[in-house]
Amino acid sequence: MHPDVVTSYEKISGLPDRVRLIYEEFEIDIRPDSDLNKYLSLCDNLLDKVDFLGKKESIEVHRAQRIFLAIVECSESLTDLEEKAAFKGALNQITSNPLDPRTPGGSHAVNMIFELEFLQYMKLRGMKARLGEPDIVTSAPFGEYFVACKTINSFKKFKKNLSYGSVQINRKGNGVIALNFEPHLYIEEPIRVYDIFEARYTLERYLNGLYEKHKTLLNKHLAAGDFDGLAIQISCIAAITSSPTSLDTVTQTVYYSRKNLQTKDSHNRFDGFQQSMQRPISLGFWGQ
Repeated sequence: MHPDVVTSYEKISGLPDRVRLIYEEFEIDIRPDSDLNKYLSLCDNLLDKVDFLGKKESIEVHRAQRIFLAIVECSESLTDLEEKAAFKGALNQITSNPLDPRTPGGSHAVNMIFELEFLQYMKLRGMKARLGEPDIVTSAPFGEYFVACKTINSFKKFKKNLSYGSVQINRKGNGVIALNFEPHLYIEEPIRVYDIFEARYTLERYLNGLYEKHKTLLNKHLAAGDFDGLAIQISCIAAITSSPTSLDTVTQTVYYSRKNLQTKDSHNRFDGFQQSMQRPISLGFWGQ
């Protein structure tokens, strides 16, 4: 098992130009004062800088690569005009808003990156997925299945986030809510672990601690049939002793449903989704 993002500095150094070309193709100006432009400048001529990067800058480089890869990989698989329009909207948000997950009050750009990353996470497992309302649409044996992506900036608004996600899902049909808890990552990065298994174990314990006190609310929505389940996710930069690279990005996802509270159909749909998401890369369940 490998980390979720393993990219050499040589490859990272080539990403800024690719991102700029994508923005040119969609006729969007990258704001000079934007976080995106800051990351692009940081990674320009990266091979000339890499030996002089401090800890903070190294972490920023790895944050930048996630953003760049989300943009580049999504741009390579756009299926139709509707998806291109949704992607263009995401590009606008990414250059117009802060990219720091802990931005006070939240940031649309952070949620856009989460949405694009989650889409690629699905595609890498062989699932047929695309950008579309509410955020992601995937093909299942029983028809279209919908994903609403929510970055949780404040647990004070958690109830509101879930309610809005429920409305979005029900408006389209059946689906799940994907939650990004990264704004609540208060572990000093990079976390230092021996292998990827230790990294995932650390993040799963952290995730469990974050949503434990909200189980009553989650169960209420599940019992009401508002959605089939939740994919609760967090990502972290790690220094993995057994990895060939100095820093890696590790993503951990907890899948939450309650068979005893849900209808059989609802639970079966979510079970199929979960199986697909947990299969090895390019060996999807619904995507076959």
